[in-house]
Amino acid sequence: MTSVLALYRNHDALMNMSSNQQPTLILRKLSVDEYVLPKIHTKKIKRVNSERKPFSVNPFPKLGTGHGVYVFENQYFKYEGEWVKGKKHGFGKLLLKDGTYYEGQFNQGEITGTGFKFFSETKCKYKGQFLKGEMHGRGIMEFPDSSEYEGNFVHNRKNGYGVMRTPLTQYDGGYQGNMRHGEGRMVYAPMRYDKTSNGDRYEGYWVADKRHGPGVLHCADGSIFDGNFDNDEFHGHGLYRHISGVIYDGMWLKGFPAKMASKLHIVVENTPMVIRQGTPFTITVQCLNDENEVVGDEGREIQITAGFKYYQPSKGSALFDMIEDVEDKPIDTPFGYQVVHYPLTNQEQENDGPSEEDEEQELSQSQTQLDLKEDEDENQNNKEEEIKEGEDGEKLAENEKQDDEKEDGVDNSGGGVEEPDEIPNNTTTETESVPLPPPVPNCRSEEGVCVWNEVYLAPAPPMYRPFVAMEEAENDKKSSSRGKPAINKGNIDRRGSVNKGVVRHNTCSSISPVDKMRRQKEKALEEKYAKTGEYVLMVHDVTNPPFLGRTIEPAFLLLKLKRPEAKKRAKKEGKKWDTSQHIRRSMVATEGSED
Repeated sequence: MTSVLALYRNHDALMNMSSNQQPTLILRKLSVDEYVLPKIHTKKIKRVNSERKPFSVNPFPKLGTGHGVYVFENQYFKYEGEWVKGKKHGFGKLLLKDGTYYEGQFNQGEITGTGFKFFSETKCKYKGQFLKGEMHGRGIMEFPDSSEYEGNFVHNRKNGYGVMRTPLTQYDGGYQGNMRHGEGRMVYAPMRYDKTSNGDRYEGYWVADKRHGPGVLHCADGSIFDGNFDNDEFHGHGLYRHISGVIYDGMWLKGFPAKMASKLHIVVENTPMVIRQGTPFTITVQCLNDENEVVGDEGREIQITAGFKYYQPSKGSALFDMIEDVEDKPIDTPFGYQVVHYPLTNQEQENDGPSEEDEEQELSQSQTQLDLKEDEDENQNNKEEEIKEGEDGEKLAENEKQDDEKEDGVDNSGGGVEEPDEIPNNTTTETESVPLPPPVPNCRSEEGVCVWNEVYLAPAPPMYRPFVAMEEAENDKKSSSRGKPAINKGNIDRRGSVNKGVVRHNTCSSISPVDKMRRQKEKALEEKYAKTGEYVLMVHDVTNPPFLGRTIEPAFLLLKLKRPEAKKRAKKEGKKWDTSQHIRRSMVATEGSED
């Protein structure tokens, strides 16, 4: 088959030939294939792989470079921004179908560089550095509750140094794996009504979001702990200065001292403790733990007070009517009865009592009031027995009673011995007012010990309830016994014969002058000193606020107050008895009388 080019090449030769020389050409019809031009081979351009689709919103930039919008095949992602060679590169915005979006720098198709990301699920906002789609580097994360973290991120987690601010706290320090780790400082907001913040400040080490290792805790109330922490608790050696004044320096176990005081102990040789009127005494108190070991804490505030047995006033009495207006309430004791406060002081009392001679004489003729009371009860029982035995002689007793009343001058209406009017005990006149002495001041412990020196039981205040109630009870007992006859066994008449069955009235027995003098002196002493009898010494922990929220158990001690001891006086050596000289004097006197 002759190609078309071959025909064109022979065209010029044919034109130069004469007509005689021109051959006869027989043209034939060429097939369709013979008219097809040969393929022109050009350099094939390799198609650039890109993420675009033929139906993009905007035509994809030439050769995949420039600005464009692309929607991914799954319809979940949409990108609008700069492209370089078919890859997201430069500044752009990637939107997710759930509302999350990123706006910032891209590098070779990855989110890398500085940008802003909004999380639709948590409503958090992050502005900072990214690396391959993750928060990595320096950045700021804002939370919907107005909290904010500013610091370092590593693979979407807080790591390294950062500052976390919340409505209740502010922390600046180290992080690891989204948790506080390493050295850091935490400041808590002031105290809130819901106790979600207490105003404390901590500077020290953290492990896994908890205080762990050495640190200093400054509490909002002023207390300071400087020591070791373990799992957010005081653990190990530490020094704690409590706002109440208590100082503890030692070992701690799970938030509490290894040796913590749990009770108070009064150091005394004998129980009950015997004290004397007008004589000071010393009280020593120790802070003990459950093993009865002295705990060496410093600054614990201890209070000592005294109490007297509480007597319930009889119904209908004046004391009963005003009892509800008195704030002082009875206190339970381990001795089986209640007490009310009695004044205790360390103010020195004036020792202007009776002279030594009178005191010695009085002490020799009388006992303490407690002993007198016991003797009186015993005598009362004996008299009741005598009354039962002498019921047959009641008439005779009445006759003798009238005779004795005439002789002794007893008032029939009162039925008792006439005594001079005296000011009732524990009362003061309108012209005289006795100020109460100052109480014993509280003591701060030193190495777990408190000591009070020169302590006295002060005189009773006016109308002291227990004394008034006690006197009313005694008067009721005496009045109930009046009018009941008693047999005086072995009464001897003038002839010396024993009259059995003679009845004597109890109230008709005359009181000796010695007893009257003794009672007057007792009342005079009670105005200057405390009344003899049994008291209770009470020791309480009044540390405020309580150390670590705990108040240790109180201690109680029985006190027996007695009269002052008589001082022994040296006997004066008198002249020796000379019998011979006495005989001579008698003989001389006899001779003189005869002359």
